[in-house]
Amino acid sequence: MGILDFLIGNQPPLIQDSLDDIKVMLDTGYNLFSASSARLLENEILDEDLSAQEAVICKREHSIRRAVLEHLNIDPKRELVLCMKLLTVAQDAERIGRVGRTIEWAATIATSPRIDSTVDDIRTLRNQTLIQFECARDCFLEGDIQKAHDVQDKQVQVDEGLRQVLSHLVASELDSSKVVPYTIGAFAIGRIGGHLANIARCVTEPLHRVRERGDS
Repeated sequence: MGILDFLIGNQPPLIQDSLDDIKVMLDTGYNLFSASSARLLENEILDEDLSAQEAVICKREHSIRRAVLEHLNIDPKRELVLCMKLLTVAQDAERIGRVGRTIEWAATIATSPRIDSTVDDIRTLRNQTLIQFECARDCFLEGDIQKAHDVQDKQVQVDEGLRQVLSHLVASELDSSKVVPYTIGAFAIGRIGGHLANIARCVTEPLHRVRERGDS
């Protein structure tokens, strides 16, 4: 049975619960990333409890780990690889929350408003990454191979845009009060996009190739 057949078929209750947890993790990660990046890139007031959102993500990851373990205790030979992919996706979703908090921290060390062409470029790439959340979530939950390829292809484009931004920051004459938060923010956006691409690769690739690009 392939991952597409499994995901669109009748899953065991414990696995279905884990898929529901994946959805909550990614939807919460979207909210956390949206709020933290708006604080950094758009000078928005942060009026959400990101600690609580990160706690939701971590709690759901723990729930997935328990469910997978219980499922494999019941029938260790059934959907073993697919269970491992669930754990992989849960790990990537958890790291999205962690990296999103890094963006929040970058905003706290900025000492001046972020209003210039560089932040406009980073914001554009942030917006493209926000779109990736829904695509990555749906491609995994639906087992949609085409959507999974689209996520990976889009991330290649975002990565190239981020490399250009970072190269510009190296050569720019911007004050360090902007260069440092911008650099942290751009790198974090790339990491979050990389984790979303990893989730998509769980649909298109065998388990041993999910992190073939060297994502940490």
